[in-house]
Amino acid sequence: MNARKTLTGLVLAMAIVALGACDSAEERAEQHYQSGLAYLEAGDLDRALVEFRNVFKLNGNHREARRSYAEIERGRGRLREAFAQYLRLAEQFPDDLDAARALAEIAAEASDWATAGRYAEAARAAAPDDAGLRAIRIAADYGIAIETNDVARVVASAAAARALRADLPDNLLLRRVIIDDHVRAEDFDEALAELDGALALVPDDRTLRAQRLSVLAALGDDPGVEAGLRDMVARFPDDPEMGTTLVRWHVARREIDKAEAFLRGRIDPAAPDQQQVFELVRFLAEERGADAASAELERVIASGQDAPAYRAAHAAFIFDLGRQDEAIAAMRALLDSAAPSAEARQSRIGLARMLSMTGDAAGARALVHEVLAEDPGDAEALKLKARWLILGDSVGDSIAVLRRALAQTPRDAEILTLMAEAYERDGNHDLVRESLARAVAAANRAPAESLRYARFLAAENKLLPAEGVLIDALRIAPGDASLLVPLGRIYMRAQDWHRADSVAAALEALDDPAARAAAQEFRAASIAARQDTDQAIAYLQGLVDEGAAGLSARIAILRAHLDSGNNAKARAYSARLLATDPADRELRFIDASVRALTGDAAGAETVYRALLDEDPRLVPAWMALIRLVAADAARLDEATALVDAALAVLPQADDLNWARAGLLEKGGDIEAAIAVYEAMYRANSANPIVANNLASLLSNHRSDAESIARAAVIARRLRGSSLAPYQDTYGWIAHLRGNHDEAIAHLEKAAATLDRDPTVQYHLAMAYLARDRRSEALARFRNALALLEPGDARAFAVGARREAARLEAEGVTLDN
Repeated sequence: MNARKTLTGLVLAMAIVALGACDSAEERAEQHYQSGLAYLEAGDLDRALVEFRNVFKLNGNHREARRSYAEIERGRGRLREAFAQYLRLAEQFPDDLDAARALAEIAAEASDWATAGRYAEAARAAAPDDAGLRAIRIAADYGIAIETNDVARVVASAAAARALRADLPDNLLLRRVIIDDHVRAEDFDEALAELDGALALVPDDRTLRAQRLSVLAALGDDPGVEAGLRDMVARFPDDPEMGTTLVRWHVARREIDKAEAFLRGRIDPAAPDQQQVFELVRFLAEERGADAASAELERVIASGQDAPAYRAAHAAFIFDLGRQDEAIAAMRALLDSAAPSAEARQSRIGLARMLSMTGDAAGARALVHEVLAEDPGDAEALKLKARWLILGDSVGDSIAVLRRALAQTPRDAEILTLMAEAYERDGNHDLVRESLARAVAAANRAPAESLRYARFLAAENKLLPAEGVLIDALRIAPGDASLLVPLGRIYMRAQDWHRADSVAAALEALDDPAARAAAQEFRAASIAARQDTDQAIAYLQGLVDEGAAGLSARIAILRAHLDSGNNAKARAYSARLLATDPADRELRFIDASVRALTGDAAGAETVYRALLDEDPRLVPAWMALIRLVAADAARLDEATALVDAALAVLPQADDLNWARAGLLEKGGDIEAAIAVYEAMYRANSANPIVANNLASLLSNHRSDAESIARAAVIARRLRGSSLAPYQDTYGWIAHLRGNHDEAIAHLEKAAATLDRDPTVQYHLAMAYLARDRRSEALARFRNALALLEPGDARAFAVGARREAARLEAEGVTLDN
């Protein structure tokens, strides 16, 4: 009895101590929270965040500390961090309406319409009459409709936005929907009125101001565009992209003198930061030539402004002019006597870029390391380091480095583009899209960033958003062929021939042979689609006869004959072309290609060999000859010998190395094929086809853990791809790593497209088997075996026969 009392007392005492400790932890958490509020009240946000983090260490469920932390991050524009905190709050307290509302609003700001709609609906369940939440839902519906090319839904959600705007006149989400709808309908006067109303509410909204410029350009109000650009330069003095956009506008209108005058007018000789001088020099290099830029720097240096930065810039232009050794020597001499400073670090980065371009990777990395040792936040050094990390597949490290760089320069389009490349390596398409969109905004709709984003959207079949991105860029850079050509291709994909013709007309107005060739392609495709192939050919031939078209039009005529099955016409037309200049190598190659495509393999081979005898550096002739010979299984050794002969002349030609790897794989020498792909991957790890082929060989023909892990790293970028070969590679590697559900999701798509590929059917069968879906596995094993010769001894073929026999022996049928 006494022992029991003693034990009971001890347990009771321990419980009291534990309870006291718990109370003490909660009290300390509350003290940190109150301290955080005090710092917040005083405007010391960094210390407030430290205190709130201390709260979480003691009490991870402190509701108001979590809310305050999220609000601070959101107020500072750090939306990703804010979203994460609100998400934690919503998970801990599902009834928190404000958290769900904040999640919906942040997602809408990032144009993540699916997420915005989901959280808006979740919040409306608790507050069905909340008009603000309904506005988010409408904006999300509109955004999703644009992304999915759902015209009916676009119309309906735009109408809903107009109806709700009567109750919420100051709601910017609704206003943005209405503005965008007016722009898409080309109702530019109404769009301008709406934009002016929105800017009265938020006069410093850069997106709205950029959209207003785009509308003014669409209205043909050139003085209004110029005035708007100059207003933005004055309104946002810390944003160099504003001045760059104004210069780009003048250049697009070929007002080169006006652009130069603007840049010269911004230079203050007394200012310590001479960035404006470099802006002028870059402009001169692009528009007047590298010699003019070099001369300007020499003039500045001769005037007594012998700053190291000018001498470094002068060396950079010497480098661009091809005097690489001289430029590198000048940079080294400059740095030998340079004391540690921001200018010296900038010069080191310049030298690192030169060394990297000339193949001295070790020297470049050493310089970047020196810079970061002096200044860990140097954005230019961090960019170079991140690029190398991306190329080395160290995706997580590269993203961490880029975040540090972005903290220094949050509107740097190059950093955001690199971030997109890193996320692409990781297979995170949502973050790629977000980063590219932010890069476009940061670059003020510059052509390069806009084109990159539009291509990504078009690859996702989001044609309406891609069109919008290109049109917005064109309004600031009218007549830019690099934007017009991809816009025309989007219209061709959408079979919007009226707009394709409009793009063709814009291209025809340019003094650019390549632009005119693209215009002819669009015109011919439009005629063929709306009328017939013969009329399209007649149109192209008319251009040829008038002397208004070059070789590209003649090739288009040949392609049209071949596509419509008129081989005899194709051969006759090719012969007529060749007769105009029988010695012309390009015409001879075209004629040989037509022969190969129309059944005269021997004649084609004779021409290819003759061309290579004359010039063994013709890669297209080598590739055409190798393909023709390799098509005959009995001549596989001869094709291999041809590849070796070609590589002896052109060892760095990617196409030839590709052919060599393919022939090695076809001949069963898998390890040699892997070695070729490994060399190609080291030379350019950004090529997704090389990455896919290497990862596929590693995962299909090796079983050691190290090879599978390497294949998984290489294949991350293939996750979520719409291309069947990539789906197969990623899915099979996911299966080998035990992620069977993810594997099945990818492999089912691949198998539906590649239904005649036995390896893909086998991969899906094995993934089904891993999930005990035995009947489905048996069906796929049988599909694979039906596509194979009975004696096929490849490992997967043997495995398919073995597993099918085992399942059948166990009584599995296709319906059980």
